[in-house]
Amino acid sequence: MRHESKFAAWIRSGGKSVFVLPLGPVRAPEVKFSVVPDRLLDSIIDDALATAVARLNGFLPEGVSVDISSVDLTAIRDQLRSSVADRLTETGVAVDANDPVINAILTRYAEALSGLFQRDALLLETYIWRSADDGRVRAVHAANDDQVFAWSAPPAGGHPGQDWNCRCKAEPVLDPQNIPDAAVCDILTGDRLSAVFPEAPEDRLAQIAKELDLRVVSGRLDTRERLIHFLAQMRQEAGGSARLLEGFNYSVRGLIATYRYFRENPEEAERFARTEEHPADQVAIANLALANRNGNGDAASGDGWAFRGRGLLQLTGRANYREFTVWHQGTFGEPLDFEADPDRAAEPVYAVRSAVFFWLERDLAGFADQGLIESATDAITERINHDTDSYDERRQHMASIRDGGQFDSICRFSVARPRFEDAE
Repeated sequence: MRHESKFAAWIRSGGKSVFVLPLGPVRAPEVKFSVVPDRLLDSIIDDALATAVARLNGFLPEGVSVDISSVDLTAIRDQLRSSVADRLTETGVAVDANDPVINAILTRYAEALSGLFQRDALLLETYIWRSADDGRVRAVHAANDDQVFAWSAPPAGGHPGQDWNCRCKAEPVLDPQNIPDAAVCDILTGDRLSAVFPEAPEDRLAQIAKELDLRVVSGRLDTRERLIHFLAQMRQEAGGSARLLEGFNYSVRGLIATYRYFRENPEEAERFARTEEHPADQVAIANLALANRNGNGDAASGDGWAFRGRGLLQLTGRANYREFTVWHQGTFGEPLDFEADPDRAAEPVYAVRSAVFFWLERDLAGFADQGLIESATDAITERINHDTDSYDERRQHMASIRDGGQFDSICRFSVARPRFEDAE
């Protein structure tokens, strides 16, 4: 097919718009075939959900979000999906982000979702009607402005969001001191992560937290047990500073204790490790220690240094960089090649994603589901690095994070980018 390469590239990029394929000859250009993939449609309707959650969170205490995981969104999701799909089918052209009809649909449903969460999640009884302050407001809506209404007794024309093109909002009447139990959950923030990585820079933790929040569901980190085990392993691999690039500044004793090559060749440890006479030759150490492992070539190839540990679970070895590239391109549609450009794996976003890749590929969530117990930590550690001597340290990290309580009520969905399918 003439358009096959363009279509394939479009799908790999995530399908950000409708792909329009002319089928007829030049004399009949009006004949078209429009492809609107589910991924695009779901992304559009998720905008309404994200808007509703963000608006309500603005009325809540800092660091918490309305918990949507217990609210049944099936009916409203299906209605919204049908409305947007009908509009896309009607236009038959590339989706315009400023399409007034789609924007009106999303605005209407965002307000309907806000009302649903106020009633079913926060268990609120009343709200304040707020209209846009301009001459386009309908008289009936202007009359409602700044008045308090009960959710159980809608005013004429219905609650905000029920009338078409109603530019009105329901401001929650909320007492932060009396929020019902389980109505809110904790937002994953850099400040919260500082309990795990106390020496890490604030900006790095903020970037890590933002990406972790986006991966809560897709990365199978959506329970207290899974997230705490995941954090405990990252704490060991990346240290208290959340370092994203492995260093090889070893002493002789440390080098021999860490790598088999130097245990078998102690004279090489004396030559390359840090001593009072000379600094460590980190490049040589990495090339020797990681030679012929995980897809690396021999020491002369330089693969050990090029593909040293990066990311929060220390992605290591040419083969693992290649596997991460394939997974990342398939998952995110970004044309990045971490084997060709391994330094990208040390950027916070990809440092989180490579850790999630490792977690998923080795089904570590299944071990985490055994509970916050030492045997589960040991099983996860064995899958990550069975030769390590850090089993006890990883148990201690797990227990410390578990007992600290900072992640007991963390949200089980992405606060920044909630999706309808993740709330089910």
